[in-house]
Amino acid sequence: MLASIGFETVLTSFLLALSGLFSIVNPIGSALMFAQITADRSQGERAELSRRIGFYAALVMLAALWAGAPILNFFGVSLAALRIAGGLFVAAFAWTLLNAPETREARKHAEASEPEAGENLAEIAFFPLTLPFTTGPGTIAVAIALGANRPSEPGHLAGFFI
Repeated sequence: MLASIGFETVLTSFLLALSGLFSIVNPIGSALMFAQITADRSQGERAELSRRIGFYAALVMLAALWAGAPILNFFGVSLAALRIAGGLFVAAFAWTLLNAPETREARKHAEASEPEAGENLAEIAFFPLTLPFTTGPGTIAVAIALGANRPSEPGHLAGFFI
């Protein structure tokens, strides 16, 4: 099946998705933030928490990839409008980080690391560690844009799964 699609097409789709998502997800920065937030937890808890975050992040990105474009079409939002809004959001968020990085990071750390009584890993794995730390609005916008440009033929979808 991959031979009929063309290795170059699959490789191009994969590299486009990887570069688009890698730059916005920022796994290196997320790993450093995860290490700081979970420093007081045991190694087993950290491993379980990272598995949950990875699973939830994959679900959020796949949902945005597959269902994002039809939802935008339903509400009459064009892909160009999504790109402009996503770019403005990322720029505004970056500007906010540049102006007050210490207070914003301290608030994020306090939200994620304050263990409450009876708090289990599942409660903090989705919010705030998956949404918005790992897969925020920028990641969702990129996944929707990638999903809107995916090939419609079933045989050409292999590039999204390699």
